[in-house]
Amino acid sequence: MARRRRAGNNTAITAAWRASRGGLAALILFTVFINLLKFATPLYLLQVLDRIPVSRSIETLVMLTVMVLAAVAAGLALDIVRRRMLTRWGTWIEHRFGPRIVQQELSRSGPQVSADMNNALGDLGRVRSFVTRSAASWMDVVWTPLFLLGTYLIHPVLGGVAVGATVLLIVLAVLQEYTTREARRVSNDASREAENLMLDAERNRESVVGLSMSSALTERWQRSAGGRLAERERIEARQTFFRTLIRGLGEVLRIGMLAFGLWLAVTGGLTLGGIFAARVMAGFGYTLAERAARNWRSLREARMAYANLKLRLAEERETETSVLPDTDGAPFVLDKVSFRHQGQRDDVIRRLSLTLAAGEGLLVTGTAGTGKTTLSRLIVGLIEPRYGQVRLGDIEISRIPADLRTRLIGYLPQHTEIFGGTVRENIARMGDLPFSQVVAAAQLAGIHERIVALPQGYDTLIGPEVTGLSGSERKRIALARAFVGKPRLIVLDEPMANLDDSTRRALGSALKQLKSDGCTIVMTQAVHSTPLSRIADKFLILGGKSLEVTKAQTDRTETASEDTTGLRSVT
Repeated sequence: MARRRRAGNNTAITAAWRASRGGLAALILFTVFINLLKFATPLYLLQVLDRIPVSRSIETLVMLTVMVLAAVAAGLALDIVRRRMLTRWGTWIEHRFGPRIVQQELSRSGPQVSADMNNALGDLGRVRSFVTRSAASWMDVVWTPLFLLGTYLIHPVLGGVAVGATVLLIVLAVLQEYTTREARRVSNDASREAENLMLDAERNRESVVGLSMSSALTERWQRSAGGRLAERERIEARQTFFRTLIRGLGEVLRIGMLAFGLWLAVTGGLTLGGIFAARVMAGFGYTLAERAARNWRSLREARMAYANLKLRLAEERETETSVLPDTDGAPFVLDKVSFRHQGQRDDVIRRLSLTLAAGEGLLVTGTAGTGKTTLSRLIVGLIEPRYGQVRLGDIEISRIPADLRTRLIGYLPQHTEIFGGTVRENIARMGDLPFSQVVAAAQLAGIHERIVALPQGYDTLIGPEVTGLSGSERKRIALARAFVGKPRLIVLDEPMANLDDSTRRALGSALKQLKSDGCTIVMTQAVHSTPLSRIADKFLILGGKSLEVTKAQTDRTETASEDTTGLRSVT
């Protein structure tokens, strides 16, 4: 939506309903005419079978036949237009909310973003599928009582037969849903387990092949797939049973309408035209109810998906974040930050306070498992602290708008990530940055010459599965992505891993150059053996006691006083 709205006052869902009002009114109007035109056929049968044999008027027969054919053609044309509108509406829904959901989920911090985004897109797909495939059936089903009423008006006995068959149809549909629900749940769980197993095996193919794990994984997959197939067979057997009963019930209805109709005709209570008119109207009502029953599951799933989307999109607030114009030069602040992982009793980071002015560098060291990666994620806003704040100046990192974060923050995670695309796109963060900035970042990372030597240079396609680049080269491309645009805050998690000595020295020089424009924070296990220690202004040692060391003086004097922040200062 282009317009801004106050938080809690308007949501994307209500705005979409408002934008769809005109189309929905047209759909309702078309549905009314489509179902009203269906009455043309039973009225035609009443007139033709009861009056034409008596009057023997060929002109009347021709006129009535032309009129009913025109009504049928008009109904079919309106139905085609209505279904086309529903298809376009479903596509519009996906186009409207798909990018919004993806951006919302990718911008959100947390460990389950991928799963949440897949669930949200799955909900959106179910809503779109219902609109395009099943919504017409549920718009028509409200006309079932009217067709049954028309049958009753022709004769109450025939109306009772039609109502009884429709009620039995509803009972069979409910039984089908109830008896297959648990089997469907077990089958879906087994299917997800088998799919996740194959995804894990594909991601770790080298370990699977190198450790000869294929037999064990195949057995686990077979157990999961076997349970899925057994439950699916049970579901299909029950569904076939109920579908056969419903189809047989439809045949019984048609035979019953003819039998009771002829009996009433023999006794003088009904005409021949009334028999066939009642049979057609009862058939219309039963067919509409049967179509809705077949789409009952899609309605239930669409309602659940719609509720999930409504809740998810209601959390989105288009509020403007107030940012001071001098944020670029503001200090970076950790203000009594504490964090613990879910399920753990002890804090990984406890009441950590730290200030980095523009132009300063921080080297965070510690053994494995002491919280270096956790701290890097806190700094860039991937996770939120349990207590305290992570700020750039007076604004929390997590509240900085995405367009401003792109310019202010550069980040290298511990595990190198390469996206499917060209080298230029990977360095430009999959955006459209000026090529001069991309080249400058590659030169800082020491990868420019290697990129130029590639077959298509910066336009060479790379990706997670594309070979041809070493681990060191991928790491340097990721470093260039962190450096592009010379961000205000650069956070690097183990940047020296997989780099040779010359590349490490080049990285040290690059960080020294970048530090003049902002501040750099580097997480590493090595301290004295790396050139990073020579450009750091402050040291933070994690593990046991947290230490902050200021390299302002040549002769350092250690103060062992420990305050309530859990941070021991050494100057």
